[in-house]
Amino acid sequence: MGFNQRILQIFKHNKPFTYAELDPSHVNSDNEYQDEDRLLNRFSASLISPILDAIDIPLSTWRLNGTFLERENESIYRKPPSPEVDAAWARIETQNPIPLSRQDLLNQDKDPDMYAKFPESFGFGPDAFIGRIDVFHQIHCLNRLRMHLYWNVEYYYPDEQMGKYHQLHASHCVYALLQNLMCQGNVDTYGHYWVDMQENAVPDFNINHKCRDFEAILEYHDEIAVPLEKFGALRRPLDEPVRHMTHEAKEIFRWFDNHEDDGQDGIEIL
Repeated sequence: MGFNQRILQIFKHNKPFTYAELDPSHVNSDNEYQDEDRLLNRFSASLISPILDAIDIPLSTWRLNGTFLERENESIYRKPPSPEVDAAWARIETQNPIPLSRQDLLNQDKDPDMYAKFPESFGFGPDAFIGRIDVFHQIHCLNRLRMHLYWNVEYYYPDEQMGKYHQLHASHCVYALLQNLMCQGNVDTYGHYWVDMQENAVPDFNINHKCRDFEAILEYHDEIAVPLEKFGALRRPLDEPVRHMTHEAKEIFRWFDNHEDDGQDGIEIL
């Protein structure tokens, strides 16, 4: 039994475990995962991700830049809107899909027969499902909230009414990020120091974290991903099952502008 499957069994059945059980040398006879960093990578909130089977993601100690003031050499992600800033965000919020296996979906307690596949012409074989890596959706959501900041709205939406769709998109992103932050439950700690301009102690957010190498994840993703333009041209085969969207969703996405209202009200999946 592989390490992913062993961990999945433990957590699915709420089985008590010891760190000896999590030691990869107790799971794989070839001691494939003896390195401490690999164990830390595995013993995380993405225990059953196929990405952890595909590549070794380096871990490193990284000091978070939690400074309040903007500096001249500040990160581009803090700078005002510009084509250069947008290009930087676009690189790390990639929405290009990747192939997933049937087992990948089963590991997520999903029914593969209800999920969309890539056609064989894409080169992934007959049983490759359309997937994405969650970190890029989280960054996408953060970027959308950045674009929705009132001082950025005029730049990004100069001729657009900020209607129901924008409200729901922002609300979705706030809640998605909140759930991810609570799920990860970062328990790193930070101290405080005294300063001359106030009586209260001030927090020092510039602390060290043990971090996965994001660039390694992005590099692997880009190697296997399908360009969004190619994916966007993909159309549903006529014999594939569909999930009917809610009447409200169809109204928000203006489906009824060129489709007749058949009265069907389905499930909310967006």
